[in-house]
Amino acid sequence: MIVTEVLVRRLFAASLLPSFELSGYVLALCMSWSLAFALFEKAHIRIDVIYMRAGHRIRTVLDILALAMLAVFCVYLARAGIDVASSSLSRGSLANTPLQTPLWIPQALWAVGLAWFLVATVLLLARAVVAAISEPREAVQRIAGSPTLDEQIAAELAEAEEGATDDAAGREGTR
Repeated sequence: MIVTEVLVRRLFAASLLPSFELSGYVLALCMSWSLAFALFEKAHIRIDVIYMRAGHRIRTVLDILALAMLAVFCVYLARAGIDVASSSLSRGSLANTPLQTPLWIPQALWAVGLAWFLVATVLLLARAVVAAISEPREAVQRIAGSPTLDEQIAAELAEAEEGATDDAAGREGTR
């Protein structure tokens, strides 16, 4: 859709107006639904200068505290998203665009993504608490902690080796 929009603008000096509106909805949906994925991949930004120098007990407390604070934030975030969508539904709000999209539709999908982020955060928090109580000390860091530099390097090397193996297998298959 974006490529078509660029070509139409370049070749015909015209615009496909709905593409801007729809791309905004897609951006919001992708953002809200990717938050839980980023949580599980430990891709959210964390400032861990003190964390990496702390012992396992302090790291465990910091990991659980971070997840608990994130869960509280997610409650407010999901609630705000649900309030926005329900308000648009009750008012019958339409987008001020040629499409006149009923706003509750993209907003509800956005709010469900935020709610899923809340559920994922609470589940991960519960898993970390259980691990803190019943598993070895390193378990909580594996579940919810920041990866160490050595772990990041090892993961990158493993990924690079896997890519090299896949490339070699692909070349073997073409012979």
